[in-house]
Amino acid sequence: MTARGEAVESDNGWAWECDPGRLWVLGDMPTAQQELVSAVMDGLVDLASLGIDPKDGSLYEDPNPMRLRTYEDERLLLWYQTIPHRRRVYLKRINL
Repeated sequence: MTARGEAVESDNGWAWECDPGRLWVLGDMPTAQQELVSAVMDGLVDLASLGIDPKDGSLYEDPNPMRLRTYEDERLLLWYQTIPHRRRVYLKRINL
């Protein structure tokens, strides 16, 4: 996995974006934490491009694939939405 950043598409056309916008979602977050968020989102994009949700398994078998999802680790909690037909993962909110 290589860092791509917001709105930079992977080899198979998938990307992540802040919804409703980078300033609203990331605000004045320190650079180190923005890099962490970017790395996590790049990973979620890679999984989504393969049809995988890190918690629930297959996106193809999910009865509501565009629902709001969460990802958490010891450093952050984020809410995101996967939109397969647009090949996008939208970052909605972050708690550090």
